[in-house]
Amino acid sequence: MNKSKYLFGLLVFTVQVALGQSYKISGRAYHDKNQNGIYDKGDKALKNVLVSNGKDVVVTNSKGIYKIKPLQNNPLFVIKPKGYVSPRTPQNNLRFYYLFQELTNKKSVDFPLYANKEKDKVKIALLGDPQSDVIDDIHHVSKLVTEELVKNKPDIIIPLGDLSFDNLNIFKPLSESLGLVGAPVFYVIGNHDLNFEEQEFSNRDKTFEASFGPSYYAFEYGDNLFLVLNNNFPINNREYIGKFDEDQLTFVSHITKKFATKYNSIKIFTHIPLEYTRNKEELIKLMNPFEKVLVAAGHTHTQYHTFFERNQKPAVHQLVGGAVCGAWWQGAHDINGVPFAMMYDGTPKGYWFLETEDKDYQLSYKVSGAPVEKQMNVWIPESKEWDTEMNILNEPYVYVNVFAGGESTKVEVSFDNKIWQSMEYYQGVAPELKRFYLLQELGRYKGQKLSKMPKPTTKSKHLWRLKMPENLSNGMHLIRVRVKDDLLKLQVEDVRVFYKQYQ
Repeated sequence: MNKSKYLFGLLVFTVQVALGQSYKISGRAYHDKNQNGIYDKGDKALKNVLVSNGKDVVVTNSKGIYKIKPLQNNPLFVIKPKGYVSPRTPQNNLRFYYLFQELTNKKSVDFPLYANKEKDKVKIALLGDPQSDVIDDIHHVSKLVTEELVKNKPDIIIPLGDLSFDNLNIFKPLSESLGLVGAPVFYVIGNHDLNFEEQEFSNRDKTFEASFGPSYYAFEYGDNLFLVLNNNFPINNREYIGKFDEDQLTFVSHITKKFATKYNSIKIFTHIPLEYTRNKEELIKLMNPFEKVLVAAGHTHTQYHTFFERNQKPAVHQLVGGAVCGAWWQGAHDINGVPFAMMYDGTPKGYWFLETEDKDYQLSYKVSGAPVEKQMNVWIPESKEWDTEMNILNEPYVYVNVFAGGESTKVEVSFDNKIWQSMEYYQGVAPELKRFYLLQELGRYKGQKLSKMPKPTTKSKHLWRLKMPENLSNGMHLIRVRVKDDLLKLQVEDVRVFYKQYQ
């Protein structure tokens, strides 16, 4: 090869590389009035709409046009603006994205948006770990969540990850069930939803993305800014740590800058709690523009509140929201074939409601299959004459497990409508959980096809106790319990009847 041909070839190669590096895709965000997916007569171009490749964020111009460079294996997606919504799938998932493979050989893709009536106050159903493995689990979710939410419909639904138990084929029937509620569903990815067999990091969420779209994104709804994140960081073979990758943090930094002057608060949804996330401080620092920050997570199959302090700003409030599946669908089954599956801290399986607007929010826990008033378990000693094997559980204490409570919760008890006494905050194993395990060990559930629960060792973070008064007379007594938490906006009461044996 002569020198001139070599230089010419090198020049062609350099130009090709440069063109590849500068390649951008463009398109339009618009109000699709007739909902036909085509920008045509009568449709309105939407300016100031954000579009992202998972790292960079661009804004549409006065004609609704955006330009952005696609990133390898990353979806391209629109940040849902207030008052609009992307087209929905039959399962009520939002089609607000294009997968990377859908962008092949395309120079332009549009984002149609429909008008969406949104009140400033938004009611959100938060679903911790459904953890579905087989179709039986989908039946459980349908009974415990879908059927209840159809009758008490939220504005949106947010499952907090671990949708599956490493069976990614379960995504379809799970989304079909939740889609029946009729509310849009914004999914969070969990560590059991990853493609561990993939070699490239960017393919860790390949199946999730094909089913639900990007594994991290942002959206507006009503007078609120929401951020969905992915802190499931795969390492080695089928292992993971809690960590936000660099592209994601760059994306978050763009979002916070774009919205800092519009909102004074932000609500974040992720799977692994922040205390188990190695670079949580980087995320918290990026939240500095916002006065109030709420984080909702799952993962632990327990419930608790954590507060992360910030300089000259209110602490970041984190809710770890338990699990729809309780403790992995373990334990005896009820008459409907659903496992009791109490969480590892003694919380009955269920889900949360987050009612929110920009300046404030309220959280409430809903026990599946129970009235909304069911907010605690009150445990008292019961001496039995027939089922004497249960007497081993008796302690001289009243225990109160407040499912939505935290260290700021005040719990009081009265005996026979007399003086109210403050109960002691106590970190220990919930007595209800000890009872379930004892019944299992005694063989009371033999004959049922069930997944056995392990010996309970987890200390509940929402348990209180008080020693039984020694001066109670023999016979029946009424025990009242009242709970109040101004910080968590919690105020409930419950009663139990206690029988003191004649001596």
